[in-house]
Amino acid sequence: MEKIDFVPLVLAVIKDWRVIFITVLMILFVAIGNYVQNYVKKVKPIKKKRVAPPPPPPKKEEGEEEEGGGDEE
Repeated sequence: MEKIDFVPLVLAVIKDWRVIFITVLMILFVAIGNYVQNYVKKVKPIKKKRVAPPPPPPKKEEGEEEEGGGDEE
């Protein structure tokens, strides 16, 4: 049985540009997938419109009658 020196073989594989390129692509792919999986859109708070209260009706003076819109016959 022949003795195989694995250290130079492992270093040659790790230093190969194709291995480095594929490793970088895999890391980017996993990072993008992780970002998409964990993305949560922030909910904007609903702003309530402030409604100004209507102006109070003019005060009736004594002796004046209410005008219009009555069901008087």
